[in-house]
Amino acid sequence: MRVSLLLAAPPVVRAARSKCDLVVNAEGIAEKPEHSKSCTDGDSACDTGQGADGICQYHVSLCFKTAAKGACAREEIEGMSVTAGPGLEGLVGAMTRFKTNLTADSCTEPVDVQVQTRGKRIGRTLLKAKGPAGRERYTFVCRPSHQGGGSSATFAKDIQKKIFDSTCATPSCHGAGAASAAGLLRVAPGDPDHSYLLLKLEGTLAAGEGVPMPLVGGPLPASAIDTIRRWIAAGAPETAPF
Repeated sequence: MRVSLLLAAPPVVRAARSKCDLVVNAEGIAEKPEHSKSCTDGDSACDTGQGADGICQYHVSLCFKTAAKGACAREEIEGMSVTAGPGLEGLVGAMTRFKTNLTADSCTEPVDVQVQTRGKRIGRTLLKAKGPAGRERYTFVCRPSHQGGGSSATFAKDIQKKIFDSTCATPSCHGAGAASAAGLLRVAPGDPDHSYLLLKLEGTLAAGEGVPMPLVGGPLPASAIDTIRRWIAAGAPETAPF
Protein backbone atom coordinates (compact mmCIF):
# COMPACT_ATOMS: atom_id res chain seq x y z
CA MET A 1 0.00 0.00 0.00
CA ARG A 2 1.35 3.38 -0.99
CA VAL A 3 1.13 6.15 1.57
CA SER A 4 1.39 9.74 0.37
CA LEU A 5 2.46 12.51 2.69
CA LEU A 6 1.31 16.01 1.93
CA LEU A 7 3.61 18.56 3.45
CA ALA A 8 2.14 22.02 3.93
CA ALA A 9 4.27 24.89 2.72
CA PRO A 10 5.67 26.99 5.55
CA PRO A 11 3.66 30.14 6.20
CA VAL A 12 4.92 33.30 4.59
CA VAL A 13 5.97 35.78 7.25
CA ARG A 14 5.77 39.36 6.16
CA ALA A 15 7.32 42.14 8.14
CA ALA A 16 4.83 44.66 9.42
CA ARG A 17 4.86 47.88 7.50
CA SER A 18 6.52 50.65 9.44
CA LYS A 19 4.28 53.50 10.47
CA CYS A 20 5.59 56.78 9.17
CA ASP A 21 5.00 59.75 11.47
CA LEU A 22 5.53 63.44 10.88
CA VAL A 23 7.56 65.12 13.61
CA VAL A 24 7.65 68.92 13.72
CA ASN A 25 10.94 70.23 15.11
CA ALA A 26 11.08 73.86 16.23
CA GLU A 27 14.30 75.43 17.47
CA GLY A 28 14.31 76.06 21.21
CA ILE A 29 11.09 74.12 21.88
CA ALA A 30 10.80 70.65 23.41
CA GLU A 31 9.60 67.87 21.11
CA LYS A 32 6.59 67.21 23.35
CA PRO A 33 3.74 67.92 23.29
CA GLU A 34 4.03 66.64 19.74
CA HIS A 35 1.12 68.54 18.21
CA SER A 36 1.62 71.99 19.72
CA LYS A 37 4.50 74.49 19.58
CA SER A 38 4.20 77.51 21.85
CA CYS A 39 6.47 80.55 22.17
CA THR A 40 6.23 83.94 23.85
CA ASP A 41 6.90 86.96 21.65
CA GLY A 42 10.45 88.15 22.34
CA ASP A 43 11.63 84.95 24.06
CA SER A 44 15.06 84.44 22.46
CA ALA A 45 14.98 80.72 23.24
CA CYS A 46 12.28 80.13 20.61
CA ASP A 47 11.56 83.46 18.88
CA THR A 48 14.31 84.02 16.31
CA GLY A 49 12.83 87.32 15.13
CA GLN A 50 13.35 90.94 16.16
CA GLY A 51 12.42 90.86 19.83
CA ALA A 52 8.92 91.63 21.14
CA ASP A 53 7.38 92.85 17.87
CA GLY A 54 4.04 91.06 17.94
CA ILE A 55 5.40 88.13 15.91
CA CYS A 56 6.90 84.80 17.01
CA GLN A 57 9.37 83.61 14.37
CA TYR A 58 9.95 79.87 14.52
CA HIS A 59 12.86 78.00 12.89
CA VAL A 60 11.21 74.73 11.86
CA SER A 61 11.95 71.51 10.01
CA LEU A 62 9.64 68.60 9.21
CA CYS A 63 10.98 65.13 9.93
CA PHE A 64 9.61 61.75 8.90
CA LYS A 65 10.35 58.85 11.23
CA THR A 66 9.03 55.41 12.04
CA ALA A 67 8.03 54.23 15.50
CA ALA A 68 11.52 52.74 15.80
CA LYS A 69 12.95 56.22 15.07
CA GLY A 70 14.30 55.17 11.69
CA ALA A 71 13.77 56.93 8.39
CA CYS A 72 10.46 56.38 6.61
CA ALA A 73 10.23 54.48 3.34
CA ARG A 74 10.41 56.61 0.21
CA GLU A 75 6.87 55.80 -0.90
CA GLU A 76 5.51 56.74 2.51
CA ILE A 77 7.11 60.18 2.35
CA GLU A 78 5.89 60.66 -1.21
CA GLY A 79 2.37 59.99 0.08
CA MET A 80 2.64 62.75 2.67
CA SER A 81 1.17 66.22 2.11
CA VAL A 82 0.88 69.33 4.25
CA THR A 83 -1.24 72.45 4.12
CA ALA A 84 -0.45 75.53 6.17
CA GLY A 85 -2.27 78.38 7.82
CA PRO A 86 -1.13 82.03 7.58
CA GLY A 87 2.58 82.46 8.28
CA LEU A 88 3.50 78.79 7.84
CA GLU A 89 3.58 78.73 4.03
CA GLY A 90 7.37 78.22 4.05
CA LEU A 91 6.85 74.69 5.38
CA VAL A 92 4.81 73.76 2.31
CA GLY A 93 7.68 74.91 0.10
CA ALA A 94 10.23 73.01 2.19
CA MET A 95 8.10 69.88 1.89
CA THR A 96 7.82 70.25 -1.89
CA ARG A 97 11.59 70.64 -2.31
CA PHE A 98 12.24 67.71 -0.02
CA LYS A 99 9.96 65.36 -1.95
CA THR A 100 11.49 66.26 -5.32
CA ASN A 101 14.97 65.28 -4.15
CA LEU A 102 14.59 62.50 -1.59
CA THR A 103 17.89 61.34 -0.11
CA ALA A 104 18.85 59.42 2.98
CA ASP A 105 17.88 62.46 5.07
CA SER A 106 14.67 62.20 7.04
CA CYS A 107 14.10 65.93 7.59
CA THR A 108 13.37 68.93 5.40
CA GLU A 109 15.61 71.97 5.40
CA PRO A 110 14.79 74.28 8.34
CA VAL A 111 12.79 77.39 7.39
CA ASP A 112 11.55 80.46 9.23
CA VAL A 113 7.81 80.73 9.79
CA GLN A 114 5.87 83.37 11.66
CA VAL A 115 2.82 83.49 13.91
CA GLN A 116 1.36 86.85 14.88
CA THR A 117 -0.21 87.68 18.21
CA ARG A 118 -3.71 89.15 18.20
CA GLY A 119 -2.87 92.37 20.01
CA LYS A 120 -2.92 91.44 23.68
CA ARG A 121 -4.32 88.01 22.92
CA ILE A 122 -2.67 84.76 21.91
CA GLY A 123 -2.24 84.12 18.20
CA ARG A 124 -2.19 80.67 16.63
CA THR A 125 -2.14 79.00 13.24
CA LEU A 126 -2.37 75.41 12.03
CA LEU A 127 -0.27 73.04 9.95
CA LYS A 128 -2.33 70.11 8.64
CA ALA A 129 -0.76 66.87 7.46
CA LYS A 130 -2.15 63.90 5.58
CA GLY A 131 -0.29 60.62 5.24
CA PRO A 132 -0.06 56.92 6.25
CA ALA A 133 -1.00 57.73 9.86
CA GLY A 134 -4.12 59.62 8.75
CA ARG A 135 -4.83 63.31 9.22
CA GLU A 136 -3.00 65.30 11.87
CA ARG A 137 -3.03 68.92 13.04
CA TYR A 138 -0.09 70.83 14.49
CA THR A 139 -0.68 74.15 16.25
CA PHE A 140 1.82 77.01 16.43
CA VAL A 141 1.06 79.46 19.24
CA CYS A 142 2.42 82.97 19.85
CA ARG A 143 1.85 84.50 23.27
CA PRO A 144 2.02 88.29 23.73
CA SER A 145 5.13 89.44 25.57
CA HIS A 146 3.16 90.79 28.54
CA GLN A 147 2.17 87.20 29.39
CA GLY A 148 5.77 86.02 29.59
CA GLY A 149 5.84 86.28 33.40
CA GLY A 150 2.79 84.05 33.78
CA SER A 151 -0.66 84.94 35.09
CA SER A 152 -2.72 84.35 38.19
CA ALA A 153 -5.49 82.35 36.49
CA THR A 154 -6.44 79.10 38.21
CA PHE A 155 -8.72 76.20 37.30
CA ALA A 156 -11.01 76.61 40.33
CA LYS A 157 -11.47 80.39 39.99
CA ASP A 158 -11.32 81.07 36.26
CA ILE A 159 -12.62 77.85 34.69
CA GLN A 160 -14.70 75.81 37.14
CA LYS A 161 -16.47 78.75 38.79
CA LYS A 162 -16.63 81.34 36.00
CA ILE A 163 -17.20 79.02 33.04
CA PHE A 164 -18.29 75.49 33.91
CA ASP A 165 -20.54 76.25 36.89
CA SER A 166 -22.33 79.11 35.14
CA THR A 167 -22.75 77.74 31.60
CA CYS A 168 -22.48 73.95 31.65
CA ALA A 169 -25.72 72.60 33.10
CA THR A 170 -25.91 69.20 31.40
CA PRO A 171 -23.61 66.71 33.20
CA SER A 172 -24.50 63.88 30.80
CA CYS A 173 -22.47 65.64 28.08
CA HIS A 174 -19.27 65.34 30.04
CA GLY A 175 -18.72 61.62 30.31
CA ALA A 176 -15.60 59.95 28.94
CA GLY A 177 -17.56 57.64 26.62
CA ALA A 178 -18.10 60.15 23.81
CA ALA A 179 -14.46 61.26 23.91
CA SER A 180 -13.27 57.66 23.74
CA ALA A 181 -15.55 56.98 20.79
CA ALA A 182 -13.88 59.89 18.98
CA GLY A 183 -10.41 58.51 19.79
CA LEU A 184 -9.60 61.47 22.05
CA LEU A 185 -9.11 62.32 25.70
CA ARG A 186 -11.54 64.74 27.30
CA VAL A 187 -8.47 66.79 28.26
CA ALA A 188 -5.04 65.94 26.85
CA PRO A 189 -2.64 67.90 29.11
CA GLY A 190 -0.34 70.09 27.02
CA ASP A 191 -2.24 69.33 23.80
CA PRO A 192 -5.37 71.50 23.44
CA ASP A 193 -5.95 70.62 19.79
CA HIS A 194 -6.44 66.95 20.68
CA SER A 195 -8.63 67.60 23.74
CA TYR A 196 -12.29 66.62 23.24
CA LEU A 197 -13.47 69.36 25.60
CA LEU A 198 -11.90 72.16 23.56
CA LEU A 199 -12.94 70.74 20.20
CA LYS A 200 -16.56 70.65 21.41
CA LEU A 201 -16.33 74.23 22.66
CA GLU A 202 -14.82 75.42 19.37
CA GLY A 203 -17.25 73.34 17.29
CA THR A 204 -14.47 71.67 15.30
CA LEU A 205 -15.35 68.00 15.81
CA ALA A 206 -15.61 65.75 12.77
CA ALA A 207 -18.95 64.28 11.69
CA GLY A 208 -20.24 61.70 14.16
CA GLU A 209 -17.92 62.78 16.99
CA GLY A 210 -20.45 64.85 18.92
CA VAL A 211 -22.17 68.23 18.95
CA PRO A 212 -20.75 71.61 20.01
CA MET A 213 -21.01 72.77 23.62
CA PRO A 214 -22.74 74.25 25.46
CA LEU A 215 -26.09 72.75 24.46
CA VAL A 216 -28.02 75.49 26.26
CA GLY A 217 -27.55 79.10 25.17
CA GLY A 218 -25.04 80.48 22.71
CA PRO A 219 -21.38 79.59 22.30
CA LEU A 220 -18.87 80.63 24.94
CA PRO A 221 -17.10 83.98 24.49
CA ALA A 222 -13.75 83.73 22.72
CA SER A 223 -12.02 84.91 25.91
CA ALA A 224 -13.45 81.97 27.90
CA ILE A 225 -12.40 79.44 25.25
CA ASP A 226 -8.94 81.02 25.17
CA THR A 227 -8.66 80.62 28.97
CA ILE A 228 -9.49 76.91 28.67
CA ARG A 229 -6.97 76.55 25.85
CA ARG A 230 -4.25 78.20 27.97
CA TRP A 231 -5.09 75.92 30.89
CA ILE A 232 -4.78 72.78 28.75
CA ALA A 233 -1.60 74.04 27.05
CA ALA A 234 -0.07 74.62 30.51
CA GLY A 235 -0.65 70.94 31.38
CA ALA A 236 -4.20 71.26 32.78
CA PRO A 237 -3.03 71.96 36.37
CA GLU A 238 -5.60 71.38 39.08
CA THR A 239 -4.26 73.96 41.53
CA ALA A 240 -1.20 75.69 40.03
CA PRO A 241 -1.72 79.05 38.27
CA PHE A 242 -1.29 79.25 34.52
